[in-house]
Amino acid sequence: MLLPLAAKGQEVLIPAASGGKTSAVAAKSPAAAVRLPFFDDFSNYEGRPRASHWAQGGATVGAGYAQHPPTVGMMSLDALDAEGHLYPQASTSTFAADTATSARIMLSGLTAADSVVLSFYYLPGGGSGNLWERVGDTPGSGDSLFLDFYLGAEHRWQTVWRRGGCSADSLLVQTGRDWQYVSIPLTEAVYFDSLFRFRFRNYCSLEDNGKTGFAGNCDQWNIDYVLLDRGRSSAATPEFRDVAFVCQAPSMLAHYRAMPAWQFRPSEMDTTLNLTITNLYSLPFTSHYTYTILDEQGNSLHAYDGGYENIAPFLPSGAYQDVPTHARPSVNFSFPLSRQQCSYTAVHVVREGSAGDDRPANDTIRYAQQFADYYAYDDGSAENGYGLTSTADSVYLAYRFDLNERDTLSAIDLYFNQAYDGSNLQVKFLLTVWKAEGGKPGRVLYRDRTSRHAEALGFNHFVLEHIVEVEGSIFVGFTQIGNNYINIGFDRSFNTADRIYYLTAVDWQQSILSGSLMLRPRFTRPGSEGIATARQSSSKLTLFPNPATDVVYVSCDAGSILLLLDGRGKTVKQVRSESEQVLLRTEGLPSGIYIVKVSTPSGTASAPLIIAH
Repeated sequence: MLLPLAAKGQEVLIPAASGGKTSAVAAKSPAAAVRLPFFDDFSNYEGRPRASHWAQGGATVGAGYAQHPPTVGMMSLDALDAEGHLYPQASTSTFAADTATSARIMLSGLTAADSVVLSFYYLPGGGSGNLWERVGDTPGSGDSLFLDFYLGAEHRWQTVWRRGGCSADSLLVQTGRDWQYVSIPLTEAVYFDSLFRFRFRNYCSLEDNGKTGFAGNCDQWNIDYVLLDRGRSSAATPEFRDVAFVCQAPSMLAHYRAMPAWQFRPSEMDTTLNLTITNLYSLPFTSHYTYTILDEQGNSLHAYDGGYENIAPFLPSGAYQDVPTHARPSVNFSFPLSRQQCSYTAVHVVREGSAGDDRPANDTIRYAQQFADYYAYDDGSAENGYGLTSTADSVYLAYRFDLNERDTLSAIDLYFNQAYDGSNLQVKFLLTVWKAEGGKPGRVLYRDRTSRHAEALGFNHFVLEHIVEVEGSIFVGFTQIGNNYINIGFDRSFNTADRIYYLTAVDWQQSILSGSLMLRPRFTRPGSEGIATARQSSSKLTLFPNPATDVVYVSCDAGSILLLLDGRGKTVKQVRSESEQVLLRTEGLPSGIYIVKVSTPSGTASAPLIIAH
């Protein structure tokens, strides 16, 4: 998507890597068969599809790939494999890409008379509405989404449904809804055995204008609320007895997703939160909403009770809960002031009446509020790629951050998306810091003397050539050498366009793109060598997914000693990392807040982990 904003340059958004894909060990096909009902609305986990329900095949689960799904979370199929790389066969011609294959489902003893129906929602990528607010990439005319059933007796797959490439806008015009509902009855006797499976798969084609960094992930299809069960109607109008959240949990801060602990002030707190709650049934329900703030030990810091309120059905009007005590709850507390790094968890719960409904997983959403050594506007997931095009030899990108006290800037983390042949990783740049003057980047406080380029996909940790003392409002970014497309991460869940500025011609321009750059300045608290050491070590510690259910992938230095501590500080697991990525199994552990701690000869680092079964 190109938006002409200046005579010699412009901002460009392109599709990006699905944030849940990692280079971790591939999941195996589920060994055990699943009994009816088979259900997954992808609401309480991220990363790869749930191992008990799906075989590994490149699909990704997350909450930000499309707007307003039936319930929070969705599964996305795109042009990236399970490790987050473009498929080897990727080209501008149509190629086979992701596959999401269900576990075996026990249908023995059933017949067509049992009214077994598979239903799901889907939405092509690219969204609808204003161009600068759209997420992902629209599948082209040669792209497709398929649904296949497995014929066990014949040892082959049968295509039972197909959707050719199209835009969400065109479907909205046809049906009046963004997300499209599909229901398919199982009517053939050959399906009813112990070998039945189904799978979603997609075909993609790269779009490339020949410019370095442009060719990347594309042609997304989003799937949600997959249900296979008996005794169902295959009517075109769905009806589910389910009250649920639709969007991911918000930050409790007004402007940041995370910030340095010592920079926090009570004035940083938001005053109200925005939540989207839906009722998928045909009748109004009474629902109860609360949120609770927990510290790292799981103790309650603050509790809010929104009471009981009626919620109208989502269909046919597309209405969400609009009562302020549920949809816009107040924030009438503040996190404690502390100069030590820490985290809190906000747990939001909505229940139908007092007992809840049959699908409680989508009734709870969580947000991990980090007070670390960095500022972040993003949530760690790149739904698009951001960059600048220009005829000039250099372009400039600057991101505003407002400090509450004097500090020392020591490093910058910058997220790089997948591009064809990793071409964007060779684009050179100079990290740059400006003083804010007149609301725009002004005097240069720091600029690299030697050019840099990305070393890998995802977040790259760049230590500055020297520590920079800063105060007040600053802009952090880079001077790009040359006019190739750098393709950095762009998170669509939080809009900070008013803080993004770029220069491609003679004057700084403010962004109009809805989202946040995945650029995080890191600080060393003045007078604290210990925090500086922890910061440098923590750049080698990342967890995914978080919250986790059965497994979490820990990226750290090879040879590290890895500890998993419970809320009381007791070690519940200890392993030694033989490589830079460790698969840590969490099944059987109680839900709650844990700490992952790694120790190396150069220091230690820790990060909070939420386990939510």
